[in-house]
Amino acid sequence: MSAPRRSLEISLTALEALCRCGVTDEERREAQTLLVDVRLTPLLVTDYADDDLAGTVDYGRVAAVAVATAAERPYRLLERLATEIADRLWAAHPLAELHVAVRKQSPPVGSPAATAGAEAIYRR
Repeated sequence: MSAPRRSLEISLTALEALCRCGVTDEERREAQTLLVDVRLTPLLVTDYADDDLAGTVDYGRVAAVAVATAAERPYRLLERLATEIADRLWAAHPLAELHVAVRKQSPPVGSPAATAGAEAIYRR
């Protein structure tokens, strides 16, 4: 009997990141809390028998990259921020797949909306 083909997904949801983001000057004037979701699939999957963080992707480091990227400069588009975070994570980790979603709460769209968002998806 052959071993199963395995994959593993690691995720962070609703990570809070302060960012000055928006199309208008007014939206970018003050930092606002954006929500970041990250789902990633490591390229190599072990059996994790050693239960060691060194053998996987540390989601604390993933969170630090997302929060630092959001804080380092203003962004006009959620799409650009999601792509910037994804570019950095993709370069830092051997991944088979990566999803980075960024959501703005109560976006100024003319009607009540809980969130507006953009998602960058990378695959090998």
